[in-house]
Amino acid sequence: MTQDPAQAAVTQAMTDSKPISGVVTRLVIIVLLALTACDLSAATDVRMLIDVSGSMRKNDPENLRVPALRLVNELLPEGAKAGVWLFAEKTEVLAPPGTVDKAWKRKTGERLTRIHSRGLLTDIEQAIATGTRGWDAPAGADDERHLVLLTDGLVDVSKDDTADAASRERILGEQLERLKGMGVKVHAVGLSSNVDMALMRLLTKETGGWLETAQNADALQRIFLHMLEQTAEPTTVPIKGNRFEIDDQVSELTVLAFRAEGADTALISPSRERLSAKQHADTITWRTEPGYDLITIKDPEAGTWRLKGVEDPDNRVVVVTDLQIAAAQLPSALSEGEKPEIEVWLTDHGQPVTREDLLKVLTATAEISPLDRPVESTPDQEGQAPAREAGEHDAPAPDAASEPADKGPALPATLQMALDAQSGHFATKLDTQALGTGSYELKLVIDGGTFQRQTVKRIKVSGAPIAVDYDQQLPSPEDPIARIKMRITGEPDLIKPESLLGYLQITAPGGSSSVVEIPESAQLPLGIKVPVQEPGHYVIKGQLIATTLRDDSVVFRPKPHELNLDFPAPATTERTGESPKPPIQWLLLSSYVLGGNLLLGIILGLTWWLLKRSAPAAVIASETPEPKKAKTRKGS
Repeated sequence: MTQDPAQAAVTQAMTDSKPISGVVTRLVIIVLLALTACDLSAATDVRMLIDVSGSMRKNDPENLRVPALRLVNELLPEGAKAGVWLFAEKTEVLAPPGTVDKAWKRKTGERLTRIHSRGLLTDIEQAIATGTRGWDAPAGADDERHLVLLTDGLVDVSKDDTADAASRERILGEQLERLKGMGVKVHAVGLSSNVDMALMRLLTKETGGWLETAQNADALQRIFLHMLEQTAEPTTVPIKGNRFEIDDQVSELTVLAFRAEGADTALISPSRERLSAKQHADTITWRTEPGYDLITIKDPEAGTWRLKGVEDPDNRVVVVTDLQIAAAQLPSALSEGEKPEIEVWLTDHGQPVTREDLLKVLTATAEISPLDRPVESTPDQEGQAPAREAGEHDAPAPDAASEPADKGPALPATLQMALDAQSGHFATKLDTQALGTGSYELKLVIDGGTFQRQTVKRIKVSGAPIAVDYDQQLPSPEDPIARIKMRITGEPDLIKPESLLGYLQITAPGGSSSVVEIPESAQLPLGIKVPVQEPGHYVIKGQLIATTLRDDSVVFRPKPHELNLDFPAPATTERTGESPKPPIQWLLLSSYVLGGNLLLGIILGLTWWLLKRSAPAAVIASETPEPKKAKTRKGS
């Protein structure tokens, strides 16, 4: 009689006297799904739209979209639903939507070589409409619908720019509302600097999806892996130091191992058998692709396995097992100050485990790490202990110039999750205020002593639409002029960086006030340096206006900031030789605001007339100017 997996696990855990570490590996697998667990009784439907326009000849000359899609095809969990379309001036099906099984994967894999770069246009509107057919009926309460869009350009449906603009408007209007109504989450991959990032940001933000940009086609494999993990979750086990534990409840494992150019990958089994691309049993499938190896082993030996090769943060081990980890949905976009609950539980054949004897031996942790933390890929040399993982013992150093030493927790940080014995769920709160703004990786692990199950989520914490940071520059031999320094930044997912208008008011120690206007041509992030003539206490406040991605106006009033400048008073109060300040264009600013807020325009105008004095000669400069790019035809 076959023993129940949960019973086998608890029996083994309670009788095995050899402790097995339950510590989550630090920065090993980038981003497993930010959605529900792999309980496929709740249908997960993933549809992918792949740009095959002519500009891909330049941006993806080696057609690396093929191995990237092959990786996704191999790792899609069976039981999910998926489909793939190619689009340019028209949209054609590559893999019809259907339930993922071995036959679907085989047919899709055979068709991937049809991906090309011969299209003439980029009709994103038609691609979205085609890829979402059949989703008009409301989704079930637990169903997940995901649309993954890869493109390298702008909306381009005609030689007539007005037709392009009309198509873009329809995408952001009726089509976006339709996507939201159908419960579709749009995830976008931008390849090239010509991508309409405002369009991609709005589609992903409004639908709760994820956005990534690839600097070049070499990054496509990893980015498509991330997108897979944001949409259809494969169950994994943690890797630490290129070692991973396989328990006897695992019926199949697939190792994804990235490798350096010219390097080889090998696996060492618990019985010390060495496996490689050239030497392995017939029952093992070993696929070698540009940049990575994909190894599938049926009925793997239980115990500690070793991966010989690069210790890469994107390496992972996907397992097929009846004991899986499930997680409650967590929004990928959070606002600073929110405290969402993180919740995980163990499932047996898709059903939550509630038996007290098994729950007693389980622990759960949540580890959070910043996504932009640098990671070095380290080769695991034969005969040497694997190098420690990047960040295993040290947290990223804070920026002393801008961050106080006690701001936020040291990262990576591990949170212990508390068990609710009645539901069998583990939970904890995530304090986004302590984390601060930025993108983070959240690893969730359930440890049963003799087995581990892991899932990883990706989240982005956003602050206010506009932020102002302040600093001071005291006189020095190189520069004898004291200055107040201000830096204005904006959330690119919320506002257009070129849309900033407004003013900052500076009150000097003597009580006099002056106004610094934000010029019409300002581009965020924006640096401002204002020379000051006397030491003492300064107060800075103001009002700023920007345009959202939906072309609505947003007004931001930064909290008044105080600075104490301590330097010897100059012997003379003559003006410095810096260039005079141009007149403030308040008519432009007032007319801008009048479109949505007449009263605010009047107040701003009156404020200027009251505050206008001998304005300081401020130096204002955009830190990352981005000139407008002319649209180029895809087929050229």
